[in-house]
Amino acid sequence: MSIISQINFQNPWWTDKNKLYEDEQISKVLSLSPKFIPPPSDENLLILGPRQVGKTTFMKTTIMSAVERGVESTKILFFSCDSLKEKNDLISLLSQYRSLINPDGGYILLDEITFVKDWNVGLLHLFNGGYLKNSIVYVSGSSSVSLKRETLPGRPLRKVAFLPLNFRMFFDIYFKKLDVVSSSVMNVRGFYERAVKLVPHIAELNRALLEYVKRGGFFATNYVKGDPLDSFYETYKDSVLSDIAKLGKDERTFREIIEKIIESYGSRISENTISKETSIGSHNTVASYLDLAENLFLLKVFRKIESNKINNKSFKKIYFVDPFIYRVMKRYTKGLGTVEESEIPHIIEGIVGEHLAREYGRVGYTFFKGGKEVDFVVGNLGIEVKWGRGDYKDLKMDRGYVLTFDDMELGENKAILPVSVFLYLMSSNKIFYEL
Repeated sequence: MSIISQINFQNPWWTDKNKLYEDEQISKVLSLSPKFIPPPSDENLLILGPRQVGKTTFMKTTIMSAVERGVESTKILFFSCDSLKEKNDLISLLSQYRSLINPDGGYILLDEITFVKDWNVGLLHLFNGGYLKNSIVYVSGSSSVSLKRETLPGRPLRKVAFLPLNFRMFFDIYFKKLDVVSSSVMNVRGFYERAVKLVPHIAELNRALLEYVKRGGFFATNYVKGDPLDSFYETYKDSVLSDIAKLGKDERTFREIIEKIIESYGSRISENTISKETSIGSHNTVASYLDLAENLFLLKVFRKIESNKINNKSFKKIYFVDPFIYRVMKRYTKGLGTVEESEIPHIIEGIVGEHLAREYGRVGYTFFKGGKEVDFVVGNLGIEVKWGRGDYKDLKMDRGYVLTFDDMELGENKAILPVSVFLYLMSSNKIFYEL
């Protein structure tokens, strides 16, 4: 049986609008109050992001939008590529679709293409052969092992990362939207002056931040009442382990590394330390697994900055890209995913680092002789996360921010701000980030 014969193009699941709205993923998105549906893009997209973040749902709501505009079902191809093995399967799918079903334009939505062998070569062939002309093309993947490289020279695809909601988006969707635009952290005085406008909302922002620590920025974890870990632990854990297995990696090694990261969360650590304190024994093996975890959008590794240069050989600070992933991985390695009071400052520190990395790209930390550490460095700016109370002297740099629970104060080149205000004000109101 050919690949194309397995698809019902004359009566696909989205032809019946009632069935379309009954689709579990779409119905959950539409149930939000206030609801939020990522708007379709008229650009061709190469979409990266962690499992369960909403890439498939985004494709399905795009189909919903197309159907509501009257696009014929035969002009929409949605295909989950988990069943494809290599590039020739991909080429066969599209060539048969064009020759037998739809020779014209439309929508080509290829979900989870990452693990198809040489998928990028097959996709380039399809572009060059005209199989994707006059079409909106979305291609998604959960692993950036090959996607981050420039594997499609000249391709008409915008490469983006679909990441869990940042704190601003989380607050705007699930609490209320504030009439304060984002601001650059590089202008300390200007940032502080705009932050003052958020003073009336500090209590609600702080409450939301604690909820963000619990639920993270995944859409699914914010649909349920009660603790989302009870409903989604197995789903998220199994999706991660499935990708680890597909990439030929050893689960026991992965688990030992993750457990050591959780035990040292918020502290500096090295590949050598992890290898010596586990059964792994090789720092090169640890480095390869850390790189893999970054490519699977699980971790963010922050390296030391010295004289405005990255020191790749020094100790690292490692955080999960979303607080809910931290909880899943803690339960996976420790058997318990509850967040203790003592963990909250470290989790929030990781949230700050992830938000800075999304907005400013090149973010690291620094460490001076005598034990003076700066949590994060952006250019010539330092950010120190205290969560409780803070003082200017806590920041061992001339310019930057000390982030506390609810203190606010402006100095000559430094500002003390509530971390929730800082996160809200610095973040963009978007879900797609350029890569």
